[in-house]
Amino acid sequence: MTRAYRIALLTASFTMVGCAETVEYRYIGTEQLKNDRGHVVGHKELLRDARTGEPAEEVTNYAPLHDAKGEIVGYQEPTRNGVVIRGLDGRRIGARYTDLRSRGTNPGSDGVTTIIRP
Repeated sequence: MTRAYRIALLTASFTMVGCAETVEYRYIGTEQLKNDRGHVVGHKELLRDARTGEPAEEVTNYAPLHDAKGEIVGYQEPTRNGVVIRGLDGRRIGARYTDLRSRGTNPGSDGVTTIIRP
């Protein structure tokens, strides 16, 4: 392969990627995902391609939250700014926010946690 051929191939590849159409999804609904104990351990967002009508799914799994005894007391849904803490039934009971200012003095910190119990 000559250098000119490689440059032409790269240029054609970038042009094809730049001209690719973006897919626009429309929101249909959400389903809760439960484990065998009945705990809500995630959710599934149902989407549909606006142009073709093809269905799509986006699954989010929650991480378990343990208390001092090791029992599961809730689940953590990841978000961009931290996590949302959900009870075993899937209702929001708290949040954990990551504070980048404290990372310099405490790099192992998960952030500030706020839990509101009914």
